[in-house]
Amino acid sequence: MSADAADPSLSAPSAPAPASQDLTIVIPVRDDPLIYRCLASIDVPCSVIVSTNGSPDWFRKGLATYAKASSHVTVLSTPESGIGLAYNRAIAQAVTPLVLLMDSDCVFEPGAIASMLAEAPFGLVKGRVRFETADRGSRLVAAARRLTEDPLVTKKVNAYSPPLLYSTKIVEKMGGYHFNTAMKWREDRDFELRRRKSNIPVRLVPQAVIWHKPLSIRDDLRSVRAYGAGQAHGEALKVLPPMSLRHELSKACTVAWRGVRRGEYGAGAYAAFRNLLMVTSRTAAVRRRRGAK
Repeated sequence: MSADAADPSLSAPSAPAPASQDLTIVIPVRDDPLIYRCLASIDVPCSVIVSTNGSPDWFRKGLATYAKASSHVTVLSTPESGIGLAYNRAIAQAVTPLVLLMDSDCVFEPGAIASMLAEAPFGLVKGRVRFETADRGSRLVAAARRLTEDPLVTKKVNAYSPPLLYSTKIVEKMGGYHFNTAMKWREDRDFELRRRKSNIPVRLVPQAVIWHKPLSIRDDLRSVRAYGAGQAHGEALKVLPPMSLRHELSKACTVAWRGVRRGEYGAGAYAAFRNLLMVTSRTAAVRRRRGAK
């Protein structure tokens, strides 16, 4: 028996799987042209809400034209930027009991949506993100992300999105809201912490895979710095607990050793560096906030 099969969160659902008509896929986007590739990868008949946030006119017009030819797609435009705000407004408009959160720069592997939907009676369902590669740098990023984020490697399951499918009713146990609209980054960290506090289990569906576009090292590190700034902002809002330097150093050592054990030395070292960069980015953001007061 595999480690995943032994996980109690992977026990058989207690109710029949819902139909695809019970599902709305929510995709927040600003101006990413890969949204059309994402939409084309949806292989079940269901409602889709593309939630733009702070998008330029040319981009919204293009989406509107696409939606006119696709009756199952609705475009919801929000002038303000922010993924949490885009998520919340789209989920509020959804009339289905289930939502599946997706990113515009990812595509569903065939069968991924159906696999997640089959486990929907569990309440909170998580798929896996894998990274496409195009060159040596993107291969390093993909390997490092696998060491830190793939539950089959880390043996930990969380409720970070995407892909995340859940019943909208579960937020009644999680403070009554989906995402904090004041947070520009790390909004799913807040969701995950509230999920843990509420003791809501997550069911992992290993075969439900989405593919993220290739990430260069530069773009990857830019996102890590943004996560660090988002952590500082979350702490200032008292939404996220203060980051523990000791804990983060321990995580960096753990992922580096994981890379050594798997023979992926470069990926382990880079993954550890990413973790430390987020710590320094968070610290720098905290100092800037203090200096601005």
